[in-house]
Parts: sequence; C-alpha cells; structure tokens
Amino acid sequence: MSIYPSGTLIANRYEVVQGPREKPSLIGGMGLVYLCVDHAENGRPVALKTFRPELLPDRTARDRFLREGTTWVELGKHPHIVRCHRVFKADIGPEVFFALELVAAAEGKRDASLRSWLTPGKPLSVEHALLFALHIARGMRHATAKIPELVHRDLKPENLLIGREGLLRVTDFGLATVTRSSTEGGGTLLYMAPEQWDQTNVDLRADIYAFGCILFEMLAGHPAMQPGSVQALKKAHQTGQMRTLPTDLSIEVTALIRQCMVVRPEARYGTWSEVESVVENTYQVVTGKNVPIELTNQAESQTERVANGWSYNTIGLSYAEIGKSDVAKGYFNRVLTIGQAEKQRSLEAAGIGNFGIACEYLGDLARAINCFEQALTITKEIGDRHKEGRLLSELGNAYLGLGDMRRSIEFFNRSLFIARELGDRFAEGAALGSLGVAYKNLGDFRRAIDFYEQHLTIARAIGDKEGEAIALGNLGEAYRKSNDPQRAIVFHEQRLAIARRIGDRHGEGQTLGNLGLCYKDLKELPQAIEFYNQSLSIAKEIGNRLGEGMSLENLGTANTELGDTNCAIGYWGKALKIFREISSVTDMARTSFNLAQLLSQQGHPSEAVLYAEYATKVFTQVGHTQYAQTAQKLVDKIRAQL
Repeated sequence: MSIYPSGTLIANRYEVVQGPREKPSLIGGMGLVYLCVDHAENGRPVALKTFRPELLPDRTARDRFLREGTTWVELGKHPHIVRCHRVFKADIGPEVFFALELVAAAEGKRDASLRSWLTPGKPLSVEHALLFALHIARGMRHATAKIPELVHRDLKPENLLIGREGLLRVTDFGLATVTRSSTEGGGTLLYMAPEQWDQTNVDLRADIYAFGCILFEMLAGHPAMQPGSVQALKKAHQTGQMRTLPTDLSIEVTALIRQCMVVRPEARYGTWSEVESVVENTYQVVTGKNVPIELTNQAESQTERVANGWSYNTIGLSYAEIGKSDVAKGYFNRVLTIGQAEKQRSLEAAGIGNFGIACEYLGDLARAINCFEQALTITKEIGDRHKEGRLLSELGNAYLGLGDMRRSIEFFNRSLFIARELGDRFAEGAALGSLGVAYKNLGDFRRAIDFYEQHLTIARAIGDKEGEAIALGNLGEAYRKSNDPQRAIVFHEQRLAIARRIGDRHGEGQTLGNLGLCYKDLKELPQAIEFYNQSLSIAKEIGNRLGEGMSLENLGTANTELGDTNCAIGYWGKALKIFREISSVTDMARTSFNLAQLLSQQGHPSEAVLYAEYATKVFTQVGHTQYAQTAQKLVDKIRAQL
C-alpha cells in the first residue's frame, strides 16, 4: 500500500485530482484524504478517506477506522452532516475507503472549514454565528437520533464545513464513540470538556461543551480559553476559567454559551434537541427574524440503501481480515437483511457467503459449507460468474479443512476454469494456490510446489500482497514436508514479514505455527515451543478456534518428543475439545489417534482403544484410506493388550 499520485484511478472509478503528495495537509493523525472525481457518478467530486499505510499492522487503529465507517453509514443523509456515499475496498489489498461528500469552499475562503471564516480579533456577526450554531445543533441532533448516545468527541472549527450555499455540515467522526460513560479520551485541547481530560463519564454533553467553545470563538474573535501549555489548558477547562465575553452580547446569547460551558456536565443542556430549541429562541429574540426552516431531509432511496448494504459488507470483510470474525458475522447479517428487504439477490448472496467465510475462520466448517451452497445457488440464478467462481473456491477450502481432498480439488478446478474464462488473475492465482494445498495434503509435493510458484508469480505481477504472503507460506510448508526445513524457514520468514506489515493477524499466527513445525523438524524443540506459544496467543486474541486447537496440538507433539507425556496428553485433550466444539472432524480424528498412541504406551489400553476406534471411523468416512488403515492397525494392537 502506498500514497497514490494525482491521476491514479482508484477502484476503477475514482480519479485522484489532489492527494497527500500534492497537499500534505490531507494527511491526518490516522488517515489520508484524496480529492477525487467519481466517473461512475458523472464526475461527482468526492473526498476518499483511508487509513495511513504505516498503521496497517495496528489492529486497534484499523478497528477504530472501521467503527468510523460504520458511524458514517448509519448517519445516513442530513443537510448538516457530511454524507458518506459508500464504504469500499480496493480491488486488491486491505485498503478500505470512505467516499465522502466533498464540500466546496465559499468564494474567497481558503477551504470549507469554519476555521477559514474565523479571523483573530474579528468576530462574526451574531446572526451569522447563531445560524452556524443552529446548523451544528441540528446536525448533532440528527446524529444522536440515528445513533443513540453518540459522542463526536472532536467538535472544532476544522471539523465543521461550510459550503458555497452557506450550509454548515459536521464531519470527521473518527473519534466518535457510542458508549455512555466512556473512558476513551481524545479531542482537541481548546475544545475539550473538563471530563474528557480525565477520560471519565464522557457523553454527548462533552460535545455540547465543545459547541459552547465554538460559539464563544465565533462571537469573541478568539478562543474561549487562553492558549497555553497542556496543563494550563486543562486547569482552565476544569475550573471554568474562560476568557471574558464581549460586553455587547445580549443576555440570551451569553446565557446560552455559559450553560453549554458549565464545568459540571449535569448542569449543561442534556440533549441536542434542547440546544437546538434554545438556539432557535435566541436567534428569534436577538435578530427579530423568524428561525430558518430546517431543510427537508429526503429519505434514502433504494439505491442508497443498497449502497449501505455493500458498505456493511466491506466493513465485515475488513473485520474478518483483522481476526474479528464474530464482529464480522454481525455485519454480514445486516447485509443479508438489507439484501432480502430490497430484493437484491446479489447483496443477499454476499451476506450469506461472507457469513460462511467468517464461520470458516472460526473453524465452523459445516456451517460454512451450508452458507456457501446457499450463496452459490443464488449466484447461479443471477448469472454472476465472478462470484460463482469465488464461492466454488470457498467450498474447496472448506472441504480442504475437512480433509476431503477429492471434493476440494473438484471445486478448485471448477473455480480455476471460471477465473481463466473471465480473465480474473486474482481468482486464478488463488485457485492455483488452493490446488497446491490439496496436492500437498495428498503427498504430491512436486505438483504442489508447481502450483504455488504459479500463484506467487501471478500475485507479484498484480500487486496482491496477501496472495504473495499465502504463496510464500505454502511454499514453506511444501519444502518442510519435503524434508527441507531450512529452505522452508526462508519462505515462512518472508511471509511473516508481509503479514505483520499488512496487519494480517490470522496469517501471522498461522506462520508462527509453521515456523514452530520447521524448528521441531530441526530438533530445536525449545524454539519450536516458543513459536507455538506465540501462535496460540494470537489465535486466542482473534478468536480463531481452529488455530487455537492446532497450536495446542503442536504443543502436545513437542512435549511428547521432550518426554513430558502428561503435559502432552493435557494439550491434546484441550485441542480435541476445541475440535469437537467446532466440528473439525479430521482434526478430531488425528488428535484422537495421537492420544490413542500415547495412552497405549502409558499402559491405558481401555481408554486408548476408544480413541483409536474413533480415529479409524472418521478417517474412513472422509476418504483418508491410508490413515484409516494405520488407525485400524493401532486398534488391533491395543486390543491385543486387553
């Protein structure tokens, strides 16, 4: 991921007119902004916001960015809120973009922010200031009605945009939260409420305090608090040491500001509706004019509701990528609901299919297959060959996880055929890589390596970093299985570096486990156990139950080789419990076989035979004939001990 220069076409529709390379002020604390024209909407100007490349490995930052995206979508349309047209992903890579309404600055202003209207020592007219205040109150009233208990946390002149028609819009919900009594801090020092400094009991009244600071500045020609050190500003806000208001302001205006800026939150106005009402009354009394009628907020069209569905789909996929599959499932349920309500079969299929991907990440393969089959039926009905190919690939992955190589190869070949038919290089590379995994599992390492190398070549050619990482990891495993762990380590370390750079925690955990296997093969067991423990820690963190089970199983194997059989039995027992919970039958069979062997060696044949018989049964059911025969020999051997 890099910073795009002007002229770049993002997602095949947004042409960059100006970006951070040309205008460094478009770089924020967490995000980047590109000023673009949307060629799919008759050249509509938009601002594309995405997160900074160096923050990709930071799951917390990406989580916050995705929460901001959710907030934008849920706010919908309002004359005094900057509109988010859609949230989308780049075709390749982890980048997520918000396509935001681009507010054109009024004539003679350097930009659209309220800041460009504020000149030190030159207050705005009372009428103008109250009109802008009314717009803020109406926008925030709408926001808190759509998202109860929403707290913006960073209201300031820079986050209030005024268009050429004179309408003010609230923007930048990057620090917004929706939890009452939040302990999360944040904000800009001149506008931070007293309670924000200590990060306690922060609710919408903190935004009302900031609103008071902004209205003060518009009418006084300078900030409410004397600029100074952080400690000086904290003291000023928490002791109510605001500067003197102009003496020519009316009692009503002064009272409005003072009640917004009371130190104790409970003494301020309690809702934005209350603030709006007071501002309206004050405007009428002070100006002698009727209060401006609020512009009609048109209901969202079906096109906009469907766009919201696709936005939720993007956010869900991004949560799955950073290992929050349970969170992702909630978004995919929203996608499904919108798809069904709007009778959009493509959106419905995306919701079901991606819910299946989240289940697959969590190790629930049976449910994943059911979702993929439902989604595949819909995609065939609507003739979407691209999605049909990808769902066939997902089915192949699920059967791969179940150990059914025959069916997985069948699905991967069907997916590869469609990818080549459509010229979809990304899907072609993914299908080739998946075929390599299936053949590796069958022991055909030469053929597997050939598929992996084809995948790696395609991934690098199209700039697919995730695909490149997967191909490198697969090559590492193929060489390890070919008894070349030293060469395998080189590939795994390359994959680990990419996974950490792009924030792929799922891939990072998997690669750490694979490095552990390499060091186990090299008989460097302490190093192997260290990698297994790191992999286990990540699996627990991201809720990857399958990964957790695999790490525990690997720890059991390592401890067996160290001679600590009791510890090994404990790890395998925990792994087996997880595999049963997520219905990962092949893993259950393998772990049962391992337990049977160890228990038999420890002189517990009655218990061992049960595990061996179960392993034989499952290996037979999934077509692992060789494994089934080995397990049956163990059954016979144990029975001879009884």
